[in-house]
Amino acid sequence: MNHFLRKYRKFVSMRNREKIWVILLFFLSGIARAAILTLPFRYIAPFLGQHYQNAQLAVIVTEEQLQKARRIGHITELTANNTPWQSKCLIQAMMAKWLLNHYRIPYVLYLGVAKSTAILGTREIENSDLIAHAWLSVGPSIITGDDGHRAFTIVSTFVAPSVLHSEFNKQQSPHAI
Repeated sequence: MNHFLRKYRKFVSMRNREKIWVILLFFLSGIARAAILTLPFRYIAPFLGQHYQNAQLAVIVTEEQLQKARRIGHITELTANNTPWQSKCLIQAMMAKWLLNHYRIPYVLYLGVAKSTAILGTREIENSDLIAHAWLSVGPSIITGDDGHRAFTIVSTFVAPSVLHSEFNKQQSPHAI
């Protein structure tokens, strides 16, 4: 009961906008989880953003956009840790991407693979299977999936559609790092 009371107090102490984010993200995580379990990836991919090869990219954002994106990432992680279903990296990236789209904040979503013998965070996995990871960046910051993302080789990159279709980017493409 004490655990529930702490979570309730934390929720009540949030700003109203963040409370709405938590409720919205909770339901979006359920939709994303159901989609991942039932649909082939080719049907999910268009909802991740505009596919842009497998390059590492950087998008330019204002300090205000970056701060809001970091807060969205924090609330996304908080919500994902409190769902009754698994809400791991791809689901978290999808959740945050939906809110970033709403606020017109440009993002880059990466999908990567690595041998499972790679060290991820504080744990080491001992078999030789491939494992996948998803992470979302805004400007120079990783918003979701930061833990261990460097151990993964990028196999696919998705960007906010506004990045490829903005007036600025008609003159130049996103910056590959």
